Amino acid sequence: MQHLQLLVGREDYRYWCGGRLPREKLPGLVAKFASRYPIGQNTRQRAYARSRERAVVQFVAFPDGEHVYWWLLSTAGPGGLADPAMPDAHVASNAHAAAGHIEFRDYVLLYATKKEPRKIVDRKTQRETTVLKDTSTWTWKMRAQVMSELRAGIRQSCDRLEYGDESRGTRSGWGLRGLLAAQRERPLFAGIRTQVIELHREALKAWDGRRMAWLAKNPGYATKYGDQAGKLRPIKEVVAGLPKMIRLPVFDGKTLSELCKPAG
Repeated sequence: MQHLQLLVGREDYRYWCGGRLPREKLPGLVAKFASRYPIGQNTRQRAYARSRERAVVQFVAFPDGEHVYWWLLSTAGPGGLADPAMPDAHVASNAHAAAGHIEFRDYVLLYATKKEPRKIVDRKTQRETTVLKDTSTWTWKMRAQVMSELRAGIRQSCDRLEYGDESRGTRSGWGLRGLLAAQRERPLFAGIRTQVIELHREALKAWDGRRMAWLAKNPGYATKYGDQAGKLRPIKEVVAGLPKMIRLPVFDGKTLSELCKPAG
């Protein structure tokens, strides 16, 4: 996901096509694209092609059990997916267009606004303080359908008074707390991170109207936990516990030929 974010955003590989197919079909797909596009170019060769205003193309694959997700991405220019003369131009999408964003599982890659902490000096007090500024960047977010499903899950858990529990060791989480804990385990790109915090805020508000009914149904918890019984994590604690996304190694030594082998 980081690699696709880098290619589409900073490197401007905005034209793409992709899909998911069985592993055994990957060699044929790679061979087909290698015969049409310069996907084997190294960094120096791609830089030269750009200087000549020709398209540069990259092929990305990601294993998923017996299947492989794949993407063919290119910049603008002759020889790429934006070139009408190329055989795959008719199926290419523009990742910069609203209808052409790259989607992967629960997520969509787009240009979005995020809050970023900035240190400034207060003119009156001359003290340094931290404020949140709106800034725009390429990031991954959960798809609208996924967010709708999660909100429905929050409402259902509240309506059923399913306070639940977070996962512990081999025991799976359940109910409202289990649902929220699962969101904190997602890849926390800036857009996803913002959405996870948003879901926690909505859950706090929704559960606030159900907590007393839950306590009445479960009086033993009030005796055991006092004022903390039936409470969700406060937003400050949630935010403090969310790790920041860091640059991760994209390649782990696997080659396309290894991805072509059956999973086992």
